[in-house]
Amino acid sequence: MKKPDHQILVIFGASGDLTRRKLIPALYELYRQNLLPGNFAVLGASRTEMSDDEFRKKMYEFLPEGEARKEFGKFLYYQTMDTEGPDDYMLLKDRLDQLDQKLNTEGNYIFYLSTPPSLYDIIPKHLYNVGLAYHDTGFRRLIVEKPFGTSYESARNLNVQLLNYFEENQIYRIDHYLGKETVQNMLVMR
Repeated sequence: MKKPDHQILVIFGASGDLTRRKLIPALYELYRQNLLPGNFAVLGASRTEMSDDEFRKKMYEFLPEGEARKEFGKFLYYQTMDTEGPDDYMLLKDRLDQLDQKLNTEGNYIFYLSTPPSLYDIIPKHLYNVGLAYHDTGFRRLIVEKPFGTSYESARNLNVQLLNYFEENQIYRIDHYLGKETVQNMLVMR
C-alpha cells in the first residue's frame, strides 16, 4: 500500500474527549501498522493551556503502554489558542511553519474540526484570513466532524459558508453517528 503524502494533521478541539478516545487511538493504530506518512505530525489546537509534553501525557491515557506509545508520542504537538478569536491564528500559522520546516511536511495540512458545530463557520474563515486555506504547492484539507447542520436549510447555509474559504475538493464532511444504528442492526441480524 502506498503511504500518504507527508502532512500535519491539525485537530481543533484537541483537548476534548473525541480526540483522546477515538482520533489519537486510531492514529496510533495506523502508526503501529506503518500506514502513516513518512513525515507526519499531529498538532492539537484548543483553548486549554498545555505544553507538548502535557498533551502527549493526556493522549497516552487511551493508548497501551510500551515503546511504540513513546515513539508515537514524538508525532504529537500542541498549540494553545482561542479558536473563536482571529489573533491566535497567526500563532497557529507560525507554529505550522516551524513544524513544516522541522519535519519537511511540504506544507501539507489537514484541518480537522473536532469542535462544537458553532465553530464550523468561524475556524475556516480565520484559517483563510491568515493564508492557511490555500498553498501554491502541496495540499490543504478541511474535515468537518459531527452533524453537518441540524436541517436541510442549516446544512446548505453551512456549506455556502465553507465554500467561501475552501474549495469543494478540499472539504470532507464526516458524521460519525450516520452509520451507527445500521451497524448495530447488522450485529442483531447476524
